[in-house]
Amino acid sequence: MPEPLQIPYVLNILILIPIALSTLLDLWDTAQGKFDESAGWRVLAGSLWTAILVGSVLGLFAPLVYAPLLLMQVIYKSLWLAVFAIPRLAARRLDEIPWGITVSFVVIVLTYPWVIPWSHLLP
Repeated sequence: MPEPLQIPYVLNILILIPIALSTLLDLWDTAQGKFDESAGWRVLAGSLWTAILVGSVLGLFAPLVYAPLLLMQVIYKSLWLAVFAIPRLAARRLDEIPWGITVSFVVIVLTYPWVIPWSHLLP
């Protein structure tokens, strides 16, 4: 059974195996048709998500070393929710929200802070 700090890495791997590479290689519309995609957006997001996938695999073996990756995810996903999803939710423009991305981001933002080793990151 994984230790608590390994759980976010496992979750990242499970989420990102189908999403990261399919975004990077343009295999399907990972934005769920909710906002315009471009080759630049796909490569940028796909590269970021693939880097998080690789870091998460490494994090299974060195959880403390890769803990900053978890913090970075909480920060960028919180920003995306605050700037993109929440304003559309408040304006009742629900059809513009990619719910797969949004739900996974909310889960990560609400759970990862409980397992991030804050004493290790903020000495």
